[in-house]
Amino acid sequence: MTARASVAMAAALMILVAGGCGAVNDETYAKLERQRDDVLGWARDLSSVAEATLAASPEDATQSYDGVARSGASDRFKSYKYDIQARFITEQQDPLAALSDDLASYDPTLTTSNALRLSHGELTAFFQTYPKGPGRVGMFVEGPAIEIDHDQIRDWDGFVVGEPVDLQ
Repeated sequence: MTARASVAMAAALMILVAGGCGAVNDETYAKLERQRDDVLGWARDLSSVAEATLAASPEDATQSYDGVARSGASDRFKSYKYDIQARFITEQQDPLAALSDDLASYDPTLTTSNALRLSHGELTAFFQTYPKGPGRVGMFVEGPAIEIDHDQIRDWDGFVVGEPVDLQ
């Protein structure tokens, strides 16, 4: 093997090992896992406060990595964020006002008459009421978008879409 061929082979091997050629490196997966842990931890904290404030347990809690940045008109996303959704059924007359008081440390903002927004570092949460479902309060907690190709995230063992999650 010539010296030029050896150098080319070594360079190609370094690109593959470093995550080039479309491969995702371990650092990206670690970032996705860290985001999942952060969102899940905060969602559990918020759920605990909501459970006490609304006198209701979370229902239908699910977790997903949702695509957020489309490439053209296709469904092949280029970035994903982890989110958790749940709902509470409550008798509370003004659930958003009660939640706003109990979650004051997160500087809640009433974005509309039926949505309360909170932030915690890079994480965002919303509590939302539904006009056609009196007593229903939705909780949404999400992290920021992380760039990763659709095919690569689909092959990842940690990828979840709409799976149940325990908020206790």
